[in-house]
Amino acid sequence: MERGNQEESTRQAFRFFEEGKYLESLAICRAAGKQGNDTQIPILAARNLFNLDRLDEAEALVRDLLHGMPESSYLHSFLGTILERKHEDAAVAEYVRAITLDPGNQEALRSYAACLVSQGDFRRAIPVLKKNAHLSGKEEDHRLLMRALTSGGRAEEALAVYRSSMRHPDADSDHIAALMGAGIYPDAAREALAAHRKTGSVECARLYLQALSLSLPGSAEQEYREFFAALGDPGIGYDYAHLLLSAGKPAEALRVVRDLLDDDKAGSHPRIRLLLCRLNAMAGEREKALGCFEYLIRETLSDLDDPSFLSDLLAGYQKYLLTYYPVKEAVARFLLLVSGTPHVVCLTATAKLYEDIGDLSEAQSYYYRAYRSDYLSGGIAYARYLARQNERRECEKVLLYILNNVKKTRDVASVAGFILDQEWRLFSQKRILDRLISILEAHIPTLGSDGFEYLAVAYLLSASEALKGRDYQGCKEYCLRGLDIVPPGSSHIRPEDFIEMIRTCKEQTLSDIPAIAPRRADTGKDERDEALQNFIDSCDEQEKVIIEFLRKHREASEMDLRKLLNTRRVVGIMNRIMQKGASSGYSIIVKKGSGKGGEIYAYTG
Repeated sequence: MERGNQEESTRQAFRFFEEGKYLESLAICRAAGKQGNDTQIPILAARNLFNLDRLDEAEALVRDLLHGMPESSYLHSFLGTILERKHEDAAVAEYVRAITLDPGNQEALRSYAACLVSQGDFRRAIPVLKKNAHLSGKEEDHRLLMRALTSGGRAEEALAVYRSSMRHPDADSDHIAALMGAGIYPDAAREALAAHRKTGSVECARLYLQALSLSLPGSAEQEYREFFAALGDPGIGYDYAHLLLSAGKPAEALRVVRDLLDDDKAGSHPRIRLLLCRLNAMAGEREKALGCFEYLIRETLSDLDDPSFLSDLLAGYQKYLLTYYPVKEAVARFLLLVSGTPHVVCLTATAKLYEDIGDLSEAQSYYYRAYRSDYLSGGIAYARYLARQNERRECEKVLLYILNNVKKTRDVASVAGFILDQEWRLFSQKRILDRLISILEAHIPTLGSDGFEYLAVAYLLSASEALKGRDYQGCKEYCLRGLDIVPPGSSHIRPEDFIEMIRTCKEQTLSDIPAIAPRRADTGKDERDEALQNFIDSCDEQEKVIIEFLRKHREASEMDLRKLLNTRRVVGIMNRIMQKGASSGYSIIVKKGSGKGGEIYAYTG
């Protein structure tokens, strides 16, 4: 294909992409891809595949591009986006690689922070959001930072961001949430009420009532009554019923919930219906409570999309049965309703029922069935039961099986939290602790703040055991590893914990042999660095500016470099640099093709 025709095809492919015609754009990309080596074309092809939800093909294409451009921050960020869409843990590692290569890549910073926020890892997201807000200066980025600070328990800092970097509209739910998080309830109530009066927002009304109940509980009940009568909102009604229940007025709470359900204001809201079951039982209306519980359970078992709610519902039903019926009848009713559904939640709930009535044989049988049904959630429930019964050896077998089979990082963190819980002290079993450390280390590229904290705690425990056994080198190595990865703001461990352990270790040892091997100098690297610096020193000022810019940003277009140097003679300067590099053996800059901004140049030194 002639150059002019190829450039026109490339422009047409970009036009189709911008118009949302991804199949047409992809067809041009694939045809052009057979004709030349322009990397913009395969990148555009990958973006088309991504938008067509052909994620495996997009991933394969981006990984293939990374073989030739392993230092491309953009490609690593794009791969992270693809993996995140596929719900794969490795997305985090790709975002980290992207911002490591280019800390100024705002698209990568935003994507990485959004990924962390979606996982609830606010501790790790906050520094990334701070960096991005600083780089962009945009209010929307400061608002994202403010929300993360509030959600991460740092509401005072969120308020500082609001005061220093944002406009102050009359109705700002983020500011109200930060005031609530900081415990400044009177101001939150005042602002939320003003926002509701101005906008009519039901959510602002609910926030106002919540803040009022925390600042002036004596006034909240009357306000709830008036707002509920005026708005009839299910959320406000639910909060109002709980307020009445906490005030010792279950009969009034029951009337509120019945009003919601009778007027169909709550729709099929399961939590409101569960509250109705409890209130009916408290009011002594056994038959109504029974019918309400059993109808809701049948409905929930037909659509198992919320295991957490099902668990709460079955726990409430079990408590109701054991309160109002003889044990034998309670068990029979429970089994009649639940035993036909072999879901792990049903199995663990049945096991808990048998455990509560003292039938440990049946309890263990059902816990084991839950474990066989779901090795992770059922296995943890079974292991917890075994720990309660002091069956440490069987508990160890179950946990080792879980650790050897767990795959997802968030599941690894969940198991780690259980093993390191002080209540069970399962970490005192060396095989479990050693295996946990091994599994956590294997997931380091994708661990969140909690995962790193768990690993740091596990290192400290192992260091303590090594110190007891007079393994001073082992103790120091565990401490140094823990000190290296303990996340900032940890709630259960401090860097000082490791330093104190190292100090104790040094006081007890007779020969303080280093735990870390001495570094070996790379003389070849020193020579290469010196030769490269000599080459750069031989360049003129314009050439040095370009080389330094590309060393920092890894790649740039002809248009970027024109703006940098304020000259149109970029192509000649770049050819001169590449010719000098080729003749001296340092081809540190190469052409990668062309795009909308002209030729694309990349740094490879």
